[in-house]
Amino acid sequence: MSGKNRGPSAGIESVGRLVCSSAVTAVSGLKNAASAGQAHMKRSLAPACRDFSAFLKGLKPENRPANNRNSIVESLSQIGRRRKIFGLRRAAAMSGREILLEIKRKGNPLPSIINVVFPVASMAFLVVTVNNVLATDYGVEVEYDGEKIGVVSGEEVLGEAQCVVADRVRYYDTDGDYYVTAALSITPIASGDSVIDENVLAREMENRISMKYDEKPAEEEPSAAPVIEEDHGDKIKAYAIRVDGELIGAVKDYSRIESALDNLMMPYDTGEYLEIGFDKDVEYSEEEYVDPKDILPQDIIINTLTGSEAAPEYYEVQPGDSLWKIAEAKGMSFEELKGCFATYEGKVVENFGGDLLKVGTLIQIDSEEPFLEVECKKEVTLRKTVPFETITLQDPTIPEGQTVVDAEGQDGENRSRAIVTYRDGVAVRKKVLDTVVYTEPHAQIIRVGTMAPAINYNVPEFITDGGTGDYIWPVGGGYISSHQGDGRGHKGIDIAAPFGTPIYAAASGTVISAGTGWNGGYGTALFVQNDDGNVTVYAHQSELAADLGDYVEAGQLIGYVGSTGDSTGNHLHFEVRYDGKYYNPEDFVSQS
Repeated sequence: MSGKNRGPSAGIESVGRLVCSSAVTAVSGLKNAASAGQAHMKRSLAPACRDFSAFLKGLKPENRPANNRNSIVESLSQIGRRRKIFGLRRAAAMSGREILLEIKRKGNPLPSIINVVFPVASMAFLVVTVNNVLATDYGVEVEYDGEKIGVVSGEEVLGEAQCVVADRVRYYDTDGDYYVTAALSITPIASGDSVIDENVLAREMENRISMKYDEKPAEEEPSAAPVIEEDHGDKIKAYAIRVDGELIGAVKDYSRIESALDNLMMPYDTGEYLEIGFDKDVEYSEEEYVDPKDILPQDIIINTLTGSEAAPEYYEVQPGDSLWKIAEAKGMSFEELKGCFATYEGKVVENFGGDLLKVGTLIQIDSEEPFLEVECKKEVTLRKTVPFETITLQDPTIPEGQTVVDAEGQDGENRSRAIVTYRDGVAVRKKVLDTVVYTEPHAQIIRVGTMAPAINYNVPEFITDGGTGDYIWPVGGGYISSHQGDGRGHKGIDIAAPFGTPIYAAASGTVISAGTGWNGGYGTALFVQNDDGNVTVYAHQSELAADLGDYVEAGQLIGYVGSTGDSTGNHLHFEVRYDGKYYNPEDFVSQS
């Protein structure tokens, strides 16, 4: 047969030889322990070895019956199938029971044992061995400086940990780069072992590096030079009190000074503020050597810190000012104000009290303010209005001069968090921390008409009714939009009407003025001297239908409504005058 066909038989034979060799080795060991046992063991094993040798010969294909070969292969396959289904222990138990039944059936136990048990036992041994090897987890054990650090899943974990450690150890006093090397070995992972990751491994390595570093012998420091006591001359050790770096005195004890400063801040310590302090930097807690003449009683220092100081205030002369008015406003006497220092355009005013006050003169007024002022800081929310913008669109579909609001404008609001510093309740500084848009502004959209208005010339040239007063209602429609007086000295009434609405003479008379342009604010206007002696005025017209000198009848067409001169919106401004006086037109006309 070919080597390919002999493969399974040769493997089984090798296993058998291995088992036999192990048995002989065991017997040799026992021989050294006890010769009597050795002889007995040989006698016991001799028949079995002969039978086993015969069994091995029978395993060869040429010597083994086909049915035996098939039986063994089938038995092994059956064990393998049962192992997959029931597990190794139950599969072995089931096969064992079948072997005992086979032995009882054949009657001669030894050949059965040799023919069945040894092959099965050998294969079971091989299966168990392979199963244990495959089921065992292996890891890489890492050692550093001869000490086990831990077990990792692979060598790449060590590489990552080495990079981490190389970055970290720069904080130690190592000469150059520090690269950790470690010994590796393959080891099975016991039930009590745990696999660590690169972070834990790096930490363990770093701990050992730091231990080595800490164990380094301390370098011998050079002996310190002998301290030479500084000669302070006649100066005395005390607490120097400084305000904004300037010495105001020194004391042996500052406890009362500290209490006085605390009392200044106490009224503000209500829990409302983040920080309470002074407007000047006060220092007093460090001892130093000072001149004996700077040593002062605490009361004097306290009076200085809690007292007042002169603070110049400047007033700029405004139009209409006088020395008497300024003195009264500043709570000073006239003589005190005259004694103040004053300048004009940078030059000193020599005779300030006698010279005429010039606008822009700066007067220095001496006043007092606290030497220390308490400053309090707190966080506040500042609100700022964001005005809306107006978007104007031209619309050719709307008559010129008219507007339409499509969207009402709405202001927005920004809110800011800020630290505000208060002095005597007045904000003196602020520091904005952040700003957010609370509400967005909405633009106002306005459409302005650009369509050129047209005048309808096909209107009646005369009207005979339209009013119930002495005069005819002067407009072909409209309404009174503003009365005489009207809180602004209005001399007549305004009758609102669309552009081009006809205007009629309220009473008969002669046109004594027909003006255009600005015309004193009246714009395009007619002045009519009525037959009854009154003068009627028709202002802000778009176009005239009568000329200077024309005699017009009551109800005759004399013009068209517009918005010329000092006018906003289309309307007729109508007045009734007599002898330089303005009468209320509503006493003469009314709309039926």
